[in-house]
Amino acid sequence: MVYVDWYYEKAKKERKLYEKRKDGYRGWKDLVTGTNYCISTEDYGRIDHAGKKLLEQYLKEGSIDKMEKLFYGEGETKEAQLFADLPYFMDLAQGIKECARIRDYVCFRTACLYVLKYPSIQNSPDMVQEKAKIRMQGFTWQLVNSAEESPELEQIEQMICRQNKEKGCLDTDMADLVKGGLVKIKQYYLETNKIPEIRGASLLLEKVNTEKMKQLISQEHIRECLIYAGGGKMMGIFPEGKGEETCQKIGVMTEKETVTAQFNFCSRPYKLQRLIDEYQSVVDEMDLALEERQGLRWDFRLEPQADEKVLEEAVKGWGWKKIKETKQEFCTSCRNRYAVAVLHEGTKAEEMLCPSCMRKKQEGGRDAKRSRHREYKDFVKRKYNKVIEDTKCYNKLEYIAQNGFVGVIYGDANNMSSHINNLKSFLTMRYFSEVTADSVTEVVFEALYKNLGDKLAFEVIAVGGDDIFLIVPGPKAYDIACTIGKIFDQKFQNQSNEKCQMTMSIGVCIAHDHMPVQYSFAIAQKLLKSAKHKAWQEREKGNNTGTIDWMVIENEIPGGADIAYQRMAKDDKPKKTLRPYTWTQADAMKKFLKKIEKEKSFAFQLQQSWYQHIKEEAELFFEYQVGRKEETKEGTKVKCGLGRLAKAFEGEAVNQNLVCQGVAYSPWVDAIELWDYTGDTK
Repeated sequence: MVYVDWYYEKAKKERKLYEKRKDGYRGWKDLVTGTNYCISTEDYGRIDHAGKKLLEQYLKEGSIDKMEKLFYGEGETKEAQLFADLPYFMDLAQGIKECARIRDYVCFRTACLYVLKYPSIQNSPDMVQEKAKIRMQGFTWQLVNSAEESPELEQIEQMICRQNKEKGCLDTDMADLVKGGLVKIKQYYLETNKIPEIRGASLLLEKVNTEKMKQLISQEHIRECLIYAGGGKMMGIFPEGKGEETCQKIGVMTEKETVTAQFNFCSRPYKLQRLIDEYQSVVDEMDLALEERQGLRWDFRLEPQADEKVLEEAVKGWGWKKIKETKQEFCTSCRNRYAVAVLHEGTKAEEMLCPSCMRKKQEGGRDAKRSRHREYKDFVKRKYNKVIEDTKCYNKLEYIAQNGFVGVIYGDANNMSSHINNLKSFLTMRYFSEVTADSVTEVVFEALYKNLGDKLAFEVIAVGGDDIFLIVPGPKAYDIACTIGKIFDQKFQNQSNEKCQMTMSIGVCIAHDHMPVQYSFAIAQKLLKSAKHKAWQEREKGNNTGTIDWMVIENEIPGGADIAYQRMAKDDKPKKTLRPYTWTQADAMKKFLKKIEKEKSFAFQLQQSWYQHIKEEAELFFEYQVGRKEETKEGTKVKCGLGRLAKAFEGEAVNQNLVCQGVAYSPWVDAIELWDYTGDTK
């Protein structure tokens, strides 16, 4: 069993492998990738000592803010940063199957302590001080020698570590579990085709689900009550009787920020002991309750209540004017709701917006306070030590487009739900959600940098959780999607056996920049479904890999959005396409195109021959044309390219087609369609 040295990977950014765990090393399995990690007693002890020493200093200073930074990934020293990420070993056994981090354990036990102590402090005249005291106690107990004793934390730790099998105080103490999130997110993004408003919708939802959510929970209770928030979802533990109130306040905050985004949150009371002991059963009950609740919700999109203060801020200085008589004209952007403000710009047709589109435009316009581009620049500076100077405002699809085409990329992780269903505690759920969210964002940014460099000609609509939604230049879309998929599979690979734990499937629609984004996205969704089916088929064969399906729409054609219609072939003809691809097959197709790059007209003739002639005529045409070209070696290149392509698809080249498991496929439709939409092959 191969082990990866955790310290070398984290501190030295190197990979050190051991065929078996050495003496003096502790081992555990990573919850996300399944990799077997180990760390020497010496390294663990040194980091543990450095972190506790810094924590003791903060306790003497009475600085809860510095403690918070330490446990939320913003430590002041390198060793202290590693301290929070050290595995928290729950018992003294040498073989550990799964392990969360110290930060996950500390934050969760602090939330439990707050729940237990809330009844005694809720009427305190200084709740801020009381909450700070609880947090400081949760952050330092048994980590700092001078930390005060806590019988409640003793009981909590015994329950978390499953050392106390007898019923204790936690058998009667109750807590409210809140779970839920935003729903119909893609619908909120794509009410309009205008980039500023799509961007604004994306930023608003991210703001609500992360920044504003944390602010609200911290103000009403303590930050540690929030187990996770990201990807449009959240879950938290709150004092008994405060769950429903928290749901209502989250709903009010969401409506105020987004105006029309839809959401679904649910609260249920549980014994704290059961929350700790029966995590998966409790989560299943909450999911069922959310499903039932969602079926009863009403869609209020037609007549949202406009926040007058927000509306005043939005129109101020923009040249907008409020419409006195509403319910007269529909919004010119989404055409779903009545307009509340109008803009006159010289000779241009007037623009009228509803409260929701006004809010999106305010958040995602040229002067937006937050931007994915800024996050991308920070990533490039941090990882590659390069500064991106591009400041162009990409507020129209035509600005993002290259040669008049844009690509809509929609990806979704495979197997993630099965991994989530295997998690056994709130500690592991917290770790899993944070690691996957951060990793997916890094994957996307890395792929964009490798293919676009210092150009900001892209729009990241959604990233994090288990799905991605991007708009990129058309000729770069295929390469960006393949890069994302391959990096994702590598990042979530089990480094102990080099098998992928989770993979990503991607749908890519490349179309004219004047085509509505909603239309391109609808096609990308269907392509994603096709790619995921391919991933399932590969997994059944023991090949756990990501997949891609794609379509280029250059002209208006009947049934353009119907994938099955476009790919349908007669019984006596070869299949029209090899799609979807695995990443290996995607690379093989790209290399095939590179090898025959000077033979586009010949490739087009071969594409037509099988559908214009009978089988014998098509075969004769191929042999004749290849024979003519063999004098200049171009015919040999075609035959050689077909042979290599066939191997990638586990078949063989027969004339100009590939035969895989007795079924003939034509590679030429794929080749012609993809010809102008791949970059250089390295």
